[in-house]
Amino acid sequence: MPFSTDGVYHIRNTGRNLMLDLTGNRTTEGNQIQGYTPNDSTAQQWVIKRQNEPGSANMTVSIQSNNEGNNGNGCFATASEDSDEPVIYTRQAFLINLVGRADNTFTMCYTLGNKDLVLSIPSAKDGAVKLENYEKSSARQQWELTRVSNLQPIGN
Repeated sequence: MPFSTDGVYHIRNTGRNLMLDLTGNRTTEGNQIQGYTPNDSTAQQWVIKRQNEPGSANMTVSIQSNNEGNNGNGCFATASEDSDEPVIYTRQAFLINLVGRADNTFTMCYTLGNKDLVLSIPSAKDGAVKLENYEKSSARQQWELTRVSNLQPIGN
């Protein structure tokens, strides 16, 4: 299912069939984000919130860990704008552009920085999520979003 409304989602890399995963379900600053076998843990649930006007063609979102509840508690980022840069957990907020594809998958890039660098799992042997130079036909750079639940208002 493509992203359409704010909610809690699983984010699966279609080329590696691995879920975007908070390593060890740890929310310590700098914890590496990985691709991991689907297991339905909160480490694999991400709060996605649209950050632009409804009806806009632009798909700018925030993506936060669902580790401690579905209002989100941290984001993922990189230390620099270089390809092959590991993606890590951070409390600092970053905005992501979801670039839709015809097959209902997305490539993801940061709104600030080099737009040719996208989220990827480059190695079949190592599940590290990294930034990689965009390649049009690369499934390892394509992500499928599946909604787990709607967002609940804070305090419920």
